[in-house]
Amino acid sequence: MKLGLVLATRADLPRCAGLAHAARRARHEVALFAMDAGAAALSEAPEVAAALVEDDCEITVCSNSAVGLPLVDGIVRGSQDDHAAVLGTSDRVIALT
Repeated sequence: MKLGLVLATRADLPRCAGLAHAARRARHEVALFAMDAGAAALSEAPEVAAALVEDDCEITVCSNSAVGLPLVDGIVRGSQDDHAAVLGTSDRVIALT
C-alpha cells in the first residue's frame, strides 16, 4: 500500500512525521507533498526532514512555497503536478491542511 501525505501547516509536522514513520515500519510506501507553511516547517526542522528521508519517504515540496528555504538533501522541489501525482498514485491520502 502507498500512503500519501499532504502537509500545509507547521503545527502538523510532528503528526505527519509520526504517520509516515509508522507506515514505513509497516512496510508501506510513503509519498509526502508539502506546501505553504508545511514547506517552511520542513525547512525549520531539518532533523525531522532528514529522518523522513532516511526512512525512505518520498518528499516533494512545492517550489513556490519553498523559495529561499534551505531543504535537506533528498527532498525534491516540485510543483502542483507533483501534488496531483501523490494523490493519484496513493492508495490512501491524509491531508494535514
